Amino acid sequence: MSLRHMLPFVLILMARQGPALDPRLAGVNDWLYILQPGAVGIEAIAASGFDGAVMDYSGDGSGATEYTPAQIASLKAAGMLVLAYLSIGEAEDYRYYWDPAWNDQPRPDPDAPPWLGPFNPQFPNNYKVRYWEPSWQAILFGTPSGPDKSYLDRIIDQGFDGVYLDIVDAFEYWSDTRPERTRFQARTDMANLVAAIRNHARVTRGVSDFLVFPQNAPAMLYDDSEQVDALALAYLGAIDGIGAEDTFYNEFTPQNQESVDYVTTLLELYRTGGGEERMVLAVDYVWNESRPDGEANKARYNDFKSKALARGYVPYAAVSNRDLDEILIVSPGNGLAPPQPREDIPSGALDTEDLLRMLQDVANGSVGPSGLFEFAERWRGSGGMAG
Repeated sequence: MSLRHMLPFVLILMARQGPALDPRLAGVNDWLYILQPGAVGIEAIAASGFDGAVMDYSGDGSGATEYTPAQIASLKAAGMLVLAYLSIGEAEDYRYYWDPAWNDQPRPDPDAPPWLGPFNPQFPNNYKVRYWEPSWQAILFGTPSGPDKSYLDRIIDQGFDGVYLDIVDAFEYWSDTRPERTRFQARTDMANLVAAIRNHARVTRGVSDFLVFPQNAPAMLYDDSEQVDALALAYLGAIDGIGAEDTFYNEFTPQNQESVDYVTTLLELYRTGGGEERMVLAVDYVWNESRPDGEANKARYNDFKSKALARGYVPYAAVSNRDLDEILIVSPGNGLAPPQPREDIPSGALDTEDLLRMLQDVANGSVGPSGLFEFAERWRGSGGMAG
């Protein structure tokens, strides 16, 4: 049974201890967002130079390629804070918990579990979920071992520093797009779920410093009258920061000022609401990979980074295709500042082709036993790819 069904929301939304930013977050000046980490490999992520990373818990999203504790430990040993991506408002048909029979027509299958909702036409492998249903929450957390080990428990045992929760805005879908609950009910249910995830990690599993970052859904802080209420403050107490997509740009197009003002006002509440300090991880998909040296590309990149930094956010400029399957590294100079990541390293995306060159270096002996990390240092120092 989910914690939501055991206690009122005012009791399960836990208060944070103290106003200061978590010391681990204080050292995060840049971050990497990569949801297909198998395309580049753990070694390349560790060598990238970023202070933090949001990544999938497995190489391709399936249970077969789950990362080992040793692999996650290697990222942390490289100085990275590592959050695992976890969708709590949609189910994905390539995950370990998915039953292929649910893909039968009509979609979803009428014999599918009660928590399964319509598929997302923008992402046909994804399905909306009734996230308040105990059977969905049981998939997310609560079973720490065995063949039905819960998603969050897998992430905890891998050694991630925390979770990055996606599709929190499902509360708006079920109260507006497909109304099955009032907005207050849907919002309360989502706040309870986020708090229960935190409680399971920190209390039940004993990882007392486990971090929780929702992505998007800034309006979780507003009641039906667009006022910050007690539920909003309790929700803030259950999280350590927020991830924000498309704050200033929708790919190459600037957001209108009304939207920017609305979102940044809410993000400031996330940063400092309730007298506590939290981190905003900002990602806009502004990088035109086909024209990296174009003046418009550089201006857009600089504008996003400067606006985010001016507001105290930690920015990541991502490739506009939104695949999140490569490491975008941008160096200062040539009209680009500040660097991404902060170290002065060459421009470009470290991807599969680069890794093949890396492996060739290892094979021909030009890189020593710690080859992958030595490769990264030579790559940085030379101003280009090794080989």
